[in-house]
Amino acid sequence: MSATEKAASGISNVARRFADRKNVRLAVTGLSRSGKTVFTTSFIHNLLSAGLWPERLPFLKSASRGAIIAGEVYPSAPGPSGTPRFPYEESLNAITGKSPAWPQATDRLSAIRLAMRYRTRRKLPRARGRKIQILNVDLVDYPGEWLLDLPLAGKSFATWSAETLELARQEPRAGLAKPWLAHMATLDGPGRAKDAELETAADLYKAYLDSCRAPDVGMVLVQPARFIRPGDVDPDDPILQFCPLEPLPAKAPKGSVYQVMEERYDAYRDLIVRPFYRDHFSGFDEQIVLVDVLSALRLGKAAFDDAQAAIGAILQSFDYGKSGLLSWLTGVRISKVLFAATKADHVSSNQHHNLKRLLEEMVAREANRIRFRGVQTGAVALSSVRCTEDVLGEVQGQTLSMVRGLPAGRDEETALFPGEIPAHFPTDQDWHD
Repeated sequence: MSATEKAASGISNVARRFADRKNVRLAVTGLSRSGKTVFTTSFIHNLLSAGLWPERLPFLKSASRGAIIAGEVYPSAPGPSGTPRFPYEESLNAITGKSPAWPQATDRLSAIRLAMRYRTRRKLPRARGRKIQILNVDLVDYPGEWLLDLPLAGKSFATWSAETLELARQEPRAGLAKPWLAHMATLDGPGRAKDAELETAADLYKAYLDSCRAPDVGMVLVQPARFIRPGDVDPDDPILQFCPLEPLPAKAPKGSVYQVMEERYDAYRDLIVRPFYRDHFSGFDEQIVLVDVLSALRLGKAAFDDAQAAIGAILQSFDYGKSGLLSWLTGVRISKVLFAATKADHVSSNQHHNLKRLLEEMVAREANRIRFRGVQTGAVALSSVRCTEDVLGEVQGQTLSMVRGLPAGRDEETALFPGEIPAHFPTDQDWHD
């Protein structure tokens, strides 16, 4: 397809999208343990209930003014044939069952379509009342880690290796990377590649990435994302059998360790990263990104800085300028991106404003460029399922706002003082205190 044909195709797609507003595609994603499956389940449940209980969605204008009549779920997933359907019913049953449990996390792309019947605000000519229409809302759920792969689309294997190795030598990653780096020291980059050595190197690298994401470590910026969230890619496929290597002073010989690793990296970039943006990402209208800001604060400065770096990498996914990594992507582009700090019920309500302000500051550091391109950004603090209530309690003789709920693994409710959320980036002294 020529450049002219590509441009014409993109214009046609844009015109078609705005001419037919009977369908909206909302993408939902989130970083590790941000509660993506619970959010999507709660969102669907409340939207379907908006016709009966509009007070549940006071900030949704169509619900608050009584425009929503009812909604229903399509039995099959929208999109290309073979797209898995989001397990809404199973997840809802897990949350609301006799023995409530968190639903199983989704580790691949899935989708679901809701048909929402509503009344328009405009009156029809020569008719009484308001027009009844149906809006199809497609929710596409996919792992947030996949967005972190976009920078790979514009990097050579040598550049990516140098950056990743530098990151791996900084704490807390350095201690976790020791087994992998020790094996790397035994590899001869220009030497002949041996399948067993390459497999061991890739396995140790994957183990290092998994350890970075452990709940007590909380590193979320991991690449390549399919190493930990393979989706429909076979984990044993050679395309997932590579890792960063030290640079060579000269061109790597054919069949060498370095040449094979570089070849696999290039295949991963061209056959997995780019197709995701071309086949799925380009079809989204709006995007919500969930972030577990509270865990990043709890785990300390390294985890918080890593979450900030991850948000920066994610925001690159919405830069469509000539110098942006998505300059090659033609057609419809996401117009709105909402970042949400989840699990807001883990802190008292008087801290929600600070939680939102902190996330806004995390986003603002990288968002100016995409706002210039016409992409709207925003930030909120939310809880998909409210598990606590605000209470007052005494701590060292002071009356403080606390939260009361049932901690995981306990049989009795407990009131806890969760601390205070800074409204701005913590200083070094804040972290020390």
